[in-house]
Amino acid sequence: MADKKVCRIGFDELKFFCKEAYVQVGVPDDEAEIVSDLLVRSDLRGIATHGVMRLPIYIERLEKNYVRKKCEFNLIKQKGATAYAEANGSMGHIVSHKAMNLAINLAQDHGVSWVSVKNSGHFGVTGLFPMMAAAKDMIGYICSNSAPMMAPYGGRERMIGNNPLSYAFPTEKRLPVVLDFSCSVVASGRLVLMHKKGEKIPLGWAVDKNGLPTEDPYEGYAGGGSLLPIANHKGSGLALAHEMLSALLVGGKLTRNIKSLYEEDKSGIQGTCHSFMVIDPECFCGRKEFKKSMDDYITAVKNSAKAKGVEEIFMPGEVEANTEAAYKKDGIIISEVTVNGLMDLANRLGIVSPEFK
Repeated sequence: MADKKVCRIGFDELKFFCKEAYVQVGVPDDEAEIVSDLLVRSDLRGIATHGVMRLPIYIERLEKNYVRKKCEFNLIKQKGATAYAEANGSMGHIVSHKAMNLAINLAQDHGVSWVSVKNSGHFGVTGLFPMMAAAKDMIGYICSNSAPMMAPYGGRERMIGNNPLSYAFPTEKRLPVVLDFSCSVVASGRLVLMHKKGEKIPLGWAVDKNGLPTEDPYEGYAGGGSLLPIANHKGSGLALAHEMLSALLVGGKLTRNIKSLYEEDKSGIQGTCHSFMVIDPECFCGRKEFKKSMDDYITAVKNSAKAKGVEEIFMPGEVEANTEAAYKKDGIIISEVTVNGLMDLANRLGIVSPEFK
């Protein structure tokens, strides 16, 4: 296997391995099931930067008690369609799963809901959580702050996060529309993965600690550099707004006080804050009518005039859905460097290694 660039594995087999790893370090079975499903689903949709490549660091943080092994999700305040919860340093995946389920339930009662959480952790792929609402024929939204990854527009001190957002819209026959992006040109995980592979990054992705453009993924992030925001001042402004809608709204940790996954954090609370919104179309034109309108709108966009050399116009989330369909059939592609990391983890934990092809 050492000479292969990539390997393949089935979803269920990879999920089983991840669950075994979580259970081995003391995560309850039901929570290990949820986080493993979310983690492998990231790779299934082709988002390897937020998938199983992060399992070793997630497990290491659990072993060091930087993250709670059993989730604490305590409601501090609930009024009408709004809720505010404390996560006490629990795993972000589990916290966000619980928060989105709460937002869905509140929206079913009130038509719209907003749930905010403080003192959570890294939650992986943002889009997986609003997709939970879309599966219930409702519109889902999430935004979050994060560890510091970018300097504000015009600055050189890394003090704002890439602060992601995602929307998910239900459809009738078409694929759900899932818009999912962070406010940096590229995710930090992409730089981490490229550094492990010994690859260079394109100019325009990041700057080094002196604020100079760099092609070195280490200098652009782990070495003290800064990711660059999308659309210059617009991406920087959007990141600031997301912090206001998450951390400031609940009195939680600001980005500049949050440590990354790869830093020592004996406090046991990374402190990430998230906000979730759900809208029920039944309160407006109706779920059935909305989904039909979504199908018609998607068809109109995809059938619109294409630029020279373009064969197909893709809606947000469509490429990921196509990747998911292909990987379900042929197996999930995992890079060699990630495979080696998983094998090392299996040996260290004393569990059976997954079988890659």
